[in-house]
Amino acid sequence: MRREAMSRHDTGTKAFSFERVVWEIQRAFYSFKNSPVLALLLMQAAAFIFVQAKGAGKIYLDMIGILLAITLLSWFFTSVIHGNKKIVIYTLLLLTVGTMLQCIFKEEQVLKNPQYYATHNPATSLQFQYILGFVMALLAAFIYINSRNIASIKCLKRFKLSTIKVCRIFFWFSLLLSAATLVLAKSVGNVRNWITIGGVSLQTTEFIKFLYVFIAAGLLGTKANPDKENIRAFYTVTFLEVLFLALQSEFGTMLLILMLFLTFLFLFVPDIKVFIGTVFVMVAGSVGLSVIGAQITKWNSAGVFLGTNKLAQIFLSNYNKIANRFIYWLHPEKDALGLGYQLLKAKESIVLGGWFGTSSVTELPVKTSDLVYPALIQRCGMIFALLVFIVFIMMWLEGVRLFVRKQDRYHRAVGAGFVFMLFDQTLIIIAGSTGLCPLTGITLPFISSGGTSLMISFMIVGLIVAVSSNVKWKGTVEDEEEQDKFFKENAVTAKCHAYLRHLNDHFSRESFRAASGRIKRSGQKEESGQGKDI
Repeated sequence: MRREAMSRHDTGTKAFSFERVVWEIQRAFYSFKNSPVLALLLMQAAAFIFVQAKGAGKIYLDMIGILLAITLLSWFFTSVIHGNKKIVIYTLLLLTVGTMLQCIFKEEQVLKNPQYYATHNPATSLQFQYILGFVMALLAAFIYINSRNIASIKCLKRFKLSTIKVCRIFFWFSLLLSAATLVLAKSVGNVRNWITIGGVSLQTTEFIKFLYVFIAAGLLGTKANPDKENIRAFYTVTFLEVLFLALQSEFGTMLLILMLFLTFLFLFVPDIKVFIGTVFVMVAGSVGLSVIGAQITKWNSAGVFLGTNKLAQIFLSNYNKIANRFIYWLHPEKDALGLGYQLLKAKESIVLGGWFGTSSVTELPVKTSDLVYPALIQRCGMIFALLVFIVFIMMWLEGVRLFVRKQDRYHRAVGAGFVFMLFDQTLIIIAGSTGLCPLTGITLPFISSGGTSLMISFMIVGLIVAVSSNVKWKGTVEDEEEQDKFFKENAVTAKCHAYLRHLNDHFSRESFRAASGRIKRSGQKEESGQGKDI
């Protein structure tokens, strides 16, 4: 919008003239000089000392070039689009910690298998994941910024699709993906959520949760008071998504979807009775299913229930998995070499790590993904791990601030959905891996390894920054058509207003409104021959 307005009134210049590009680069450079990103770059360089002390300095040197490039490009891109820089800083802090930790893990793998890594660079896979994730984040942000909503993308415009219709397409695509996962996916840890295409493994549940936010935003975020039809559709979508995830035994993502479901109901359905009633039904349903599952298990063990019904067998299998998670969460010592092994080793790692970490490392299963937080405590200490959690909290609070400031309801829904997704995912994995709740198999954003999950995390942050970049108009007028009308009044008003918007990313609402009014009145006087130079 700002670029279009300036281009309409720049005589003899194009929208992306050489002078405009130079001006943007200069503005980004001046912003860079006085920004915390310099301190972040120094911290990333100084992190080499810590990683070198752990013996993984060479691998970190292979990664630091990509890490510094991502930091600089992220800051420049965010400055150009006037996005929220705090969220970018918090993300880069987490990415730096994740890089340090994954380099240490890679070095431990090298020590275990020196023959293989004598001819293979241990950092290659991590480098590829970072580059792919960052490129996809830029692509997602670019598409979102250049689309008023998801239905206005050029490839969809020709079909005259509304936001609701696009949400239906996303919904059917996610169901198709879930069905394909049930048929084609290989089981990893008794969970069927990986599809291999051309030798590349993809975790389909990551795409499903990503699409769920757009579906929810389209159903509840297009009207100030969503109608009953959209609310019923939202219930149906969530039920089917949860059902497919239960059939895949993917309880971590299922819990995340349910938390997002309640979040959207609370934030975007004005009638609080709907939220309270839904919570009551969910609690009552959980208790009812538990009673039914316990009774079926009792019959089956007594030989009364033959188990010839396929649906009953599936229900009983999933019930036993969930029940075992709670049993061995409360009493992991009952199966110390089986289902309770991971939690016992996680607790041992936390105790060994203490406040400042230890060099005596105990073997921890799935330390690069599910149990990455206990591994972080063991190697870096409880204080460092608490600082990481505080960064997640600050990132969430900044996202909530964005939600409160945002005027456009659809963009609020998208931004809130992704912000709460990252934070809920963080709570689930940290609480599970430290013994505060049953352990689930989801990743810690930007800290855990995993190509698909890391790529989706990058894209989520890219979209959050894109949503924040749309919080540009600080006055009372938010509609784009009204902005067009305002800019067409006269060139002086448009240029001065655009200049203010460029230089004052964090201008207060009242100050901006007052300045806008003065400029507009001055422009009107100039048209009548009474104005002065501004």
